Amino acid sequence: MACKITHRVNDQQLRFANREAAERYAEIMGGGVDNWVFDMVPSAEPAHVTRRAEPSRTTR
Repeated sequence: MACKITHRVNDQQLRFANREAAERYAEIMGGGVDNWVFDMVPSAEPAHVTRRAEPSRTTR
């Protein structure tokens, strides 16, 4: 089951495939698991993807 973590101070949210991956991220990159709130989410929840617009190319 997917796991979403939310930082306690800055409300940053990250989604992981499972809780183990979320805990590993929190320990290594996020300052420890005590700084995060862990929530299990159904796998069917749509993932939000932000894409940058690519610059348009002009031909000469």
